[in-house]
Amino acid sequence: MVQTDSIWVKVDLKSSPEKVYGFFRNHLGDLVGLFPETYQSIQLVEGQRLSSGSVVQFKFQLGDELRAEKWAIRVVDDAKKYIIYEAVEGDPLKEFKVLRAKFEVVNGGLSKVRRGNFTKWTVEFEKANQNVASPQNYLELFAKISKGVDAYFSRN
Repeated sequence: MVQTDSIWVKVDLKSSPEKVYGFFRNHLGDLVGLFPETYQSIQLVEGQRLSSGSVVQFKFQLGDELRAEKWAIRVVDDAKKYIIYEAVEGDPLKEFKVLRAKFEVVNGGLSKVRRGNFTKWTVEFEKANQNVASPQNYLELFAKISKGVDAYFSRN
């Protein structure tokens, strides 16, 4: 029996949801400049631009490991502001039969209490075996980059 599980993290935004979504939609490679301690390179290896069907190769630090992974962009929904990525080559496939990450930006508007804008990362996975830990390290990385991109747009 196949058991797919998921974990998620929400990161409140101080900056414009449109700018944050636009960054991940159109300028993903700029993560190398924003996070040089984490990302060595990000390259589009299949497709003409970041769109459904494209494949992106990431070389990055995850914990103590330097990783080289290819992720396919499965879905881009500009109206609902979300992108779904799926690992297709590299280290994650040693531990997971399926590893997907959904990035979405939610524009919750303004309230008297606080702003309701946030990013939400959902990681869906199927472990290769029972001894594999949940991909919490990916979720922590995604939260870190969301906070960093938000901080960049809050300053600029």
